[in-house]
Amino acid sequence: MSQGQRPLSPHLEVYRPLTGSFTSILHRATNAALLGGMFVLAAWLGSVAAGGEVYQFVNGLLASFVGRVALFGWTFCAFYSAAQWLRHFCWDLGYGFEIETAKRTGLIAVVCSALLTLAVWSLVIMRGVS
Repeated sequence: MSQGQRPLSPHLEVYRPLTGSFTSILHRATNAALLGGMFVLAAWLGSVAAGGEVYQFVNGLLASFVGRVALFGWTFCAFYSAAQWLRHFCWDLGYGFEIETAKRTGLIAVVCSALLTLAVWSLVIMRGVS
């Protein structure tokens, strides 16, 4: 390969994905999604204040299939953000810096977030909350 065809800097084809990079990217993505969710929450609260048809419209959007998928995703994002906060708090105290411990806690954060999300939504579905 000649010099002109080589990439100027390392890129994703050079590195294999690692637990740390996956959890870091997921942490950033979930926080971005939570920011979007805050705008939806603000719109919903505004519709509550406006009342009547505005509230019914926004509530109908959130009760739709797409709205429920978004709420499910935001639930996972909230649990994952909390798990990452706890993980980073332990790091601030000086614990969990070993490579294997960091890998393990990253995977635990993802799995626990998924399980808690499924638990919450199974309760929502079983109780018929709309």
